[in-house]
Amino acid sequence: MNRSVLSISVLFLFFGLTGCSSGDRGSDRPAESGSQTSQPQIRQQESAIPYNFRIEMERLLDHYFKLKEAVTESDMQAASAASGELSAFTSSVLDEVLEAENQGLWLGIARIIRTETDKLIDSESPVEMRIYFEHISRTMIRVADSFDPAGGPYYLVECEEAATGDNQWLSRDEQIRNPYQTSADISCGEIIEQFEN
Repeated sequence: MNRSVLSISVLFLFFGLTGCSSGDRGSDRPAESGSQTSQPQIRQQESAIPYNFRIEMERLLDHYFKLKEAVTESDMQAASAASGELSAFTSSVLDEVLEAENQGLWLGIARIIRTETDKLIDSESPVEMRIYFEHISRTMIRVADSFDPAGGPYYLVECEEAATGDNQWLSRDEQIRNPYQTSADISCGEIIEQFEN
């Protein structure tokens, strides 16, 4: 009798401890909550997105990074050309490999990219160009978050001193080159998240 009670107690203790430890594993924040230095959150998980679609998303990001470089340099002609390439690429992505829910998400994202790149192509000033680039960046962050593009890591960067809205963009490099530098230095920015795969 005492032996069975002891066995049940041991099992209860074991499951209670495992439940506690799994709760700790789910945290993405560093253990030292009192520390002043912030570390970028690293998002890494096993992907449910088919690998060939992840390769397509890597190529999509290549076009985005080309556009980002042109915007950073305030080169409206290069930005217009890169926008056209980005827009055209969205039409060539083979999304049949995705499940229905993700396919619908991709079609919505592709539509937004095409709309905003068209506006960027027609923009008449670097300030206007950066507004549309911000909209494109917001959508590309959703791509990185939802579709786990191959070829990472990718970095989510933010500059709180920039004059536009979200002040966020994606980068392939850890070096900060701020595309929104309308009211901030080109080196203004901080990596706030890292997408690993």
